[in-house]
Amino acid sequence: MNRSFPYTEALKPFQDADDAWSAELVLTFGKSAGQARYEARGRGAEGSELRRLHDAREAARAAWHQSATAA
Repeated sequence: MNRSFPYTEALKPFQDADDAWSAELVLTFGKSAGQARYEARGRGAEGSELRRLHDAREAARAAWHQSATAA
């Protein structure tokens, strides 16, 4: 992940959530994790750990985006 985004306190939680989701993508999809990241399957099935991590990442991304655009 490019770590040169505008810094706000919400950036670190977004980075951490993205890292956790990325690790779960690798566990789930192996070598095709990079491609899965950009496909519907990368969001995971309802109730799965992959979905939980994806949703947490999206919430953290939205919080960071809001804080970065307000700064």
